[in-house]
Amino acid sequence: MPRAPRLRTVAGQAKQFAAATGTVNIPLQAYPSSAARPAAAVPSAMHISSIDPHTFVPMAPILADAIPQGPQWLHQLKWDGIRLIADCSLATKERSVKLYTKRMLDRTSSFAMIEQALAQLPALQGRSVILDGEAVVIDPRLHRPSFSLILQRQRSSAAKQNELAAQHRWPLSYVLFDLIALDGHDLRSLPYEARHQQLLNLFAQQAQDSSLSNTVSIQVADVYDDGQALWSWVKEHQWEGVVSKLRNAPYSSGKKHQASFKCKKELEIIALTYGLVMNEGRIASLILFTEEGSYLGRVSSGLHQQYRELLETWAQHQQHDTKEQLAKQISCPSNSLPQELRRLTIRWFHAPVPCLVSALERNESGLLRHPKLLALPYLPE
Repeated sequence: MPRAPRLRTVAGQAKQFAAATGTVNIPLQAYPSSAARPAAAVPSAMHISSIDPHTFVPMAPILADAIPQGPQWLHQLKWDGIRLIADCSLATKERSVKLYTKRMLDRTSSFAMIEQALAQLPALQGRSVILDGEAVVIDPRLHRPSFSLILQRQRSSAAKQNELAAQHRWPLSYVLFDLIALDGHDLRSLPYEARHQQLLNLFAQQAQDSSLSNTVSIQVADVYDDGQALWSWVKEHQWEGVVSKLRNAPYSSGKKHQASFKCKKELEIIALTYGLVMNEGRIASLILFTEEGSYLGRVSSGLHQQYRELLETWAQHQQHDTKEQLAKQISCPSNSLPQELRRLTIRWFHAPVPCLVSALERNESGLLRHPKLLALPYLPE
């Protein structure tokens, strides 16, 4: 059982990432820390003992084209990972930690390292807490969260067999941005500013404890007054986006609110196309994978006539006649074809072709949302 990790704030880690990339002056001012602001009173009338995954719906930010402006808004970095709701019952002998995705699917076993870290965290001992946050893996080269890497970790059979080895290769962090309940008190009716302050207070002592292990990093997300400055930092350092929240807004179910918005930078991904989907003898779309071998989906937008003619020429020289030949050449990086490809007519390449695609985001399955082809072949300078 690993020891509990030392808390590191988002702002502190963001500065470390900036320093690693040669940028140390970040024009950001985090909201005052817990030492500067009193805790809000916890309401006593509302109680919640644990989450009912059949009825609970996590609050979800609404996609927006611009950062909301005004002093009524607080802003946070958007972390590119997997949303996790942590239901921690550590006040009784029947101690437990349950981890749920934003669709309220139980993923406790998939994130055993986070479960163990929370169960051993000094700040949570003898308490019942419901936390809202994001599980992330930091790309060691790019110094930012990588959705591809956390999907690799989740899909790796080796990771399931050896959690410690997986943690060494894909180190998990759990970034906390909301507090739903504390010691049986339902905090959802409190303003966001007060809930965030309670979260800071809960982990304040841990932040000063330098003896804690860093096996899994448990962090409380900072909030910022200047959303535009944060957005500029996000664009400069190629992070995913910014989430903006009304200071006085309660925790609402799903998207039934006008209190939380996300502004996302459009993704640009270097992908590999391993083949063509054909429809009545015409190229319909390209099959895309990441450089690491994760399936991204298919792209047809941006596939103009010049690209079609070029691909047709390649396909004539590189086409596989059978799936057996494909398997022998290991042209497709997946051990088995994704389900959606199995009934399609596909021309596979002997060697993948690099391309540049854009997309709004990657969903929980790792597929691109609204992908568009930008360059083919993509030959970076």
